[in-house]
Amino acid sequence: MFANQEIDISTIPKAEIVSLKPISRSYLKILFINNILKYIILFGLIISGNNFLEKEWISNVFWYVIILLVVLFILQSIITVLGFKKRGYALRTHDIIYAKGLLSHKKTIVPFIRIQHTETKQSFIAKLFNLASLNVYTAGESGGDLSINGLTRTEAENINQLLTTKIK
Repeated sequence: MFANQEIDISTIPKAEIVSLKPISRSYLKILFINNILKYIILFGLIISGNNFLEKEWISNVFWYVIILLVVLFILQSIITVLGFKKRGYALRTHDIIYAKGLLSHKKTIVPFIRIQHTETKQSFIAKLFNLASLNVYTAGESGGDLSINGLTRTEAENINQLLTTKIK
């Protein structure tokens, strides 16, 4: 016979009380390098547009655009630093948790039973800082996939090995 018992919500383990391990502080340098490169390209485009197009309306708004880009760079840098403090992960008996974001805080919990496979990746810049990303691919929709950036290479490989052992 089919039974559908009610669950007492107070008995469910709380993900909020889990102490998250922070990611490597070196990852903050990578985030800043990415921001700086992005804004260098934007400044280059604005300056080139001003110099080569020689349109009067471009010259009139040139300094307003430059000031706007400087303000956006400063704001994005502040948000990056404050948001970095919110990044962290935890491994529990049956799942892995990853949290990130300042303005839009997101906490992802992936049960080991849903994990299909895992991989570690290193970008060129991440290699310079001995960092790696751990990608966890889950069954079902792609929205359940998890990517933890900013782990040390050894840490990423160890977690990858642990997860691979757990899902076998």
